[in-house]
Amino acid sequence: MSLPSPNVPAALTQAARRLLDSPLLTEGMEGFRETYAWRSELRSFYARTAALSVQVGPGVLRLVLPPPHPEGGRAWSGLKSSRAAALVAWVLWYHEYLGVRLGEVRQFSLAELASAVSANPEAATLDFGVLHNRRALLQAVRALEEIGALRVLDADTARWEESDWQGDVQASGGALLEFTAAAPYLISVPPPLPASAAQRAARALLCGPALTLAQDPEAFGQLACAELQELERTLNWTLEAQPEYLILHREGVTHGLGKRWLPGSSVPSAAALLLLGAVRAEVASGTLSPDPNGRLTLSQTRLYTLLDGVRTRYRARWGEQGKQGSEKLLAQVLDLWREWGGITENGAERGATLTLEPHLAHFQAAYEDEGQMRVARRARRQG
Repeated sequence: MSLPSPNVPAALTQAARRLLDSPLLTEGMEGFRETYAWRSELRSFYARTAALSVQVGPGVLRLVLPPPHPEGGRAWSGLKSSRAAALVAWVLWYHEYLGVRLGEVRQFSLAELASAVSANPEAATLDFGVLHNRRALLQAVRALEEIGALRVLDADTARWEESDWQGDVQASGGALLEFTAAAPYLISVPPPLPASAAQRAARALLCGPALTLAQDPEAFGQLACAELQELERTLNWTLEAQPEYLILHREGVTHGLGKRWLPGSSVPSAAALLLLGAVRAEVASGTLSPDPNGRLTLSQTRLYTLLDGVRTRYRARWGEQGKQGSEKLLAQVLDLWREWGGITENGAERGATLTLEPHLAHFQAAYEDEGQMRVARRARRQG
């Protein structure tokens, strides 16, 4: 853990980091009270540096991130399908349904929730007699519970999940739920604040893994601006500048949204890093050449061949996961690169090309003698 910056209280640094890591904090969550105590300073800091709004209410603190950045980090990892993600919106719609149609927000069962959603003409395809739809709804409920927008008062969901559900509310009640004070804050989004080029640069570095030259040339040119200096000073994180990208090193972050910038902790993540090493070797040999913005374009077929070489070399270190085929491993690697904001896909068919963003070259990974992966980062700063 790094030491707090001079003239910035350590508690404010911790509060600013925690709110960025878990953008929706509610009463009872770890660190809520300590973060809520700095609500005025946090609102001012995020508006001034990155033109981001902080909503404050009784028992609720929310940093409003622009799409596609998620609220709550860890919670959404449980959404295994696009249908489960869509059902998050339907559950929040039910909050409005209870408040507007019935005049009050009250406790309700899973079956009541499912009946109301399936009765809406716009949700005609959501048949909760189908098991995977019931499971998707449970994923949505658990995700909203994780970020504090729902309370599960009776956690016995098995009877409803396993029932032959035909829309019978009384016969298939399931768990008892209620919304918390945080739910309206997920529904009501304040209008975006106008952002200068410097604030756009700060926002990109806070919300994503990097800011690239190709992404926003005007914002990229703001390296010496007061907003980025305040970002470093308040968060006590280090801004690294390369000719094609800027990246904010998130020291002291070990969970939530910040975990996506701590690669190397799993076999797919290790493979993703080692494959980048193989791509760098192709560049060094002249086989691949970056464009003027530092981006690389190559085919999925070529990536598959490179990964096959990586897998052959390292699979003995990967245990059972090392036995899976290169095609499955490549799919996992591409998922991670997407999560790291590192690829643009130029077609879905087999053999289509991918464009790799320059910040993927940031980490360099290798195995140490004791079998642990060591991940080093480049450390060169401009001007």
